[in-house]
Amino acid sequence: MKIVNLLMTLITVLLFISGCSTQVSKEKNKVGDISRHSVFNLDAQTIKNLEKGIIKGTPLRLDNDSKMSDVERIWGKPNEHFDHEDNQTYGYTIENQHFIINEEMKEIYSIQVELDYSKDEILEIMGKPTEPGNMFIYEKENYSIQFEKFHNKWRLILSKK
Repeated sequence: MKIVNLLMTLITVLLFISGCSTQVSKEKNKVGDISRHSVFNLDAQTIKNLEKGIIKGTPLRLDNDSKMSDVERIWGKPNEHFDHEDNQTYGYTIENQHFIINEEMKEIYSIQVELDYSKDEILEIMGKPTEPGNMFIYEKENYSIQFEKFHNKWRLILSKK
């Protein structure tokens, strides 16, 4: 009987020790691998495209003379339109992601994209901003890439200089 109790105690101790030594992987997914949207996500290729004025995965670009008619040909009529005389603002919601296009004199000059990333994730992906503050601004040769908090979400704003 003593041997059975001793074996049971030994087995219990060994199970306890093996349970304690099992390590939970502390390695997280790299932020660059996080896909939160089916249309536009931040990753290394996206950043390269932003620096060229292109919103990867969309018909939105500032690097050429894109017009709203080009966007409408692919995405259809916008969900929202605000007429400010010479300036026009168009809104699209594509697969639960919100896009805002600003046009002046029939030329697209700014594109905004709503994101589901945290401040820390944006900074990890984008690096140190050119101008620190409540908004993160990354000045590139021909474009400004800006992130600002809007309500409970971050918004990417790509604009021509």
